[in-house]
Amino acid sequence: MKSSSVRSERSARCPRCGNAFDCGMQTEPSSCWCRALPPLPAERLKPAGRCLCPECLAAEIAQATREASGDERA
Repeated sequence: MKSSSVRSERSARCPRCGNAFDCGMQTEPSSCWCRALPPLPAERLKPAGRCLCPECLAAEIAQATREASGDERA
């Protein structure tokens, strides 16, 4: 999914990078692109936190995977 600076009614804004992206959780029935990705560990989720864009979520998942495997290089 490509981020965009143009916002639609389903758009959200990433709290990390500020890019607009389509959030499938805003649709009925909810079917978001993020469901195809591995879940973030619960300790990395922030209560009432907003969704990340595809690029930032992928980076966060990759960082969590590195940390879980003991490889904490950036």
